[in-house]
Amino acid sequence: MSLQWDESFVLGIAEIDNQHRSIIEQFQKISEAVQIGEPTNVIEQLSDFLCEYAGIHFTAEEKIMAEYEYPDFESQRREHEEFTRDANLLKETIKRDGVSQEIAIETTGKLFRWIIRHIKTHDKKMAEYVRERMALKG
Repeated sequence: MSLQWDESFVLGIAEIDNQHRSIIEQFQKISEAVQIGEPTNVIEQLSDFLCEYAGIHFTAEEKIMAEYEYPDFESQRREHEEFTRDANLLKETIKRDGVSQEIAIETTGKLFRWIIRHIKTHDKKMAEYVRERMALKG
């Protein structure tokens, strides 16, 4: 399973695009580690990153959505809460049970699906709305 940054992820909002690029780079690290069967350190680092990422990135996105009065703000916020809950659960599971190949594969698959669905669908829609509003403000 491979995911690389390309133009299909670009939203046209530099701060958000840079943060999305960062999570895709983290995904690449875990994906490579899973493929060679050595995910332990990478999974632990990823769980730390995801928890930090969730706080920083979602706060930034939600600030932009609030500023431009994005009509689907609550739906986006719920998606962010779900991701944050999953990231915290992953971290707790690793602390309690350690890292296994099963956790690595599950995490990779779930993150892959979330990135694709959320960025390319929900965030694209939000970015289009925000860019239109930005243009109106001049």
